[in-house]
Amino acid sequence: MKRTFEGIGIVTTILGFIGLLVFSPVLTFGCAWIGGWILKVCVGNAIAGGMNLMFNTTRFTPDFIPLACATLATIGKYFKSSQTNNNNGRS
Repeated sequence: MKRTFEGIGIVTTILGFIGLLVFSPVLTFGCAWIGGWILKVCVGNAIAGGMNLMFNTTRFTPDFIPLACATLATIGKYFKSSQTNNNNGRS
């Protein structure tokens, strides 16, 4: 009986890890898309106008904002960096 529970635990751990790898980007994309949609509703025309002015084009529209936010957040998730401060209060 103990071996059965150990086998179930190992399989559950492996499937959980695979599930995390698969669904983590999906959750990131979905949450960032919702954030982009809120941004579009609140200030979408200003952002699209600013992007068009900055890049001298008419390509950007407010409908593009949620997809752009979601894509950039999903890609950016894999390029996180962390800073370490070893100063210990000395100047």
